[in-house]
Amino acid sequence: MVQYRDENILVVSIGSKTTQAQFGLAESLTQAQAKVPSVIYRVPNPDGSNKPFFSSTGDEANAVWPLKEGKIVDLPAFEYLLQLITQTMQKTKPEIPLAGSALFLVSSTLWTRLQLEHVTQYVFEEMNFPAFAAIPEAVCLTYAYNSPDAFIIDVGEDMTTLTPMTDFTIVEPAQIVIPMGASSVKKKLAAKLPELTPAQIEALLKSDIYEVLHKDAKNLWSAMNQPDAPDRDEETSIDVAAIVASGKTREILAEREKNKKKETEIPNSEKNTNTFVDDDGVEHTVGQERFHGTEELIEAITEETDLSISFVDEFSKRQPIWNNIIIAGGISGIHGFKEAIMASLTNKFLVARQSTYSELPSNFNTSGRNTPTVGGATTGGATPINPLYSQALQTQIGHGQAPTSMRLAKMSEYFSEWKSSKLERAAFLGAQIGAKQIFGTNIEGAYISRQEYNEVGPVSVWDI
Repeated sequence: MVQYRDENILVVSIGSKTTQAQFGLAESLTQAQAKVPSVIYRVPNPDGSNKPFFSSTGDEANAVWPLKEGKIVDLPAFEYLLQLITQTMQKTKPEIPLAGSALFLVSSTLWTRLQLEHVTQYVFEEMNFPAFAAIPEAVCLTYAYNSPDAFIIDVGEDMTTLTPMTDFTIVEPAQIVIPMGASSVKKKLAAKLPELTPAQIEALLKSDIYEVLHKDAKNLWSAMNQPDAPDRDEETSIDVAAIVASGKTREILAEREKNKKKETEIPNSEKNTNTFVDDDGVEHTVGQERFHGTEELIEAITEETDLSISFVDEFSKRQPIWNNIIIAGGISGIHGFKEAIMASLTNKFLVARQSTYSELPSNFNTSGRNTPTVGGATTGGATPINPLYSQALQTQIGHGQAPTSMRLAKMSEYFSEWKSSKLERAAFLGAQIGAKQIFGTNIEGAYISRQEYNEVGPVSVWDI
């Protein structure tokens, strides 16, 4: 198969709210070149027919969002948006023709087979690409973290998708969709802060003062998972050569000063009130409400995660899945959100090995409620959260049913552009990694070529 150069690869990810795109891949993979709202506008067809016709601009009353809750709800609008973003990206590199480029589209398991086949047909027959690949977002996330066995918690705007992965493959029967997401958190906040507008609620969520507090369980999870603290001398030393070589001396030193200042400030979690600035530059003061809104979502994620992993037929894969949890999506970057999920999972479902708690500090209190004892009873007089789970523990603990460790998957330090604050968009990093591997190889069947499409048709998308 034809190998495509990095500069001839277009990566597109169309989400329910935001579309990301990159034309040409850098050696050090970066954030998306373009990020635009996933909206177009319905306008009258010039030929007078009722056939759908769209524009990139229009009245809000005629706005069309092609995806809702991750599903394609308007296929013609979706195809127009794909065409629009492709043409826009091509203008950034007019010297590179699309007829000699490859398209990598981040897809979703929530799209129907017929919809994906229609998109494939559109790509080859209307957009005239010579090569195409459509890879689910969950798979892209495993590429980003290089974790063949993993559990994906993808928090969208209106829903959260839970996806177990084994050998870079989705375990579809175990996939669960929770009808809650970022919008659920916004509604909870709006109820607690009725004086704020939706735009101001959005600004609060994105600010540094909104965080999730889950102290008791968070301490337990941190003690069991955090590496040793760096030596103080190592922490305060400056690698001058590295800073100069980076070409970002001013920015790095400013960041260090900012971090030092933060160390002397009272933590946000200890302040009764704090302020944030909205998009119009107006400052707002909020109280303890800024620590709430995610409780119901985290509870749902916790319960459904255990259920989803229990549906993985390969018992030997369950523990590796628990050890590589990937939390992504718009609000996953909220301070404390990932830790709260891990803490909740640890508190409810972790079965500790005998040696685990002996390694904790001697002054650290543990309930022991999830420590297995003879006959499956729990210690400390606590009642199991889920009787069915307790019953399953007694009969299947030796078969990989109950996790003995849980960890967040870690991304390679190589991707310097993708600091922890940006990992909620890691699927796009994985898409770029996948695109490099797929279109940069001559392995048969890695992508759909023009020749294969002409021979097989749109169903060729299932042969990748």
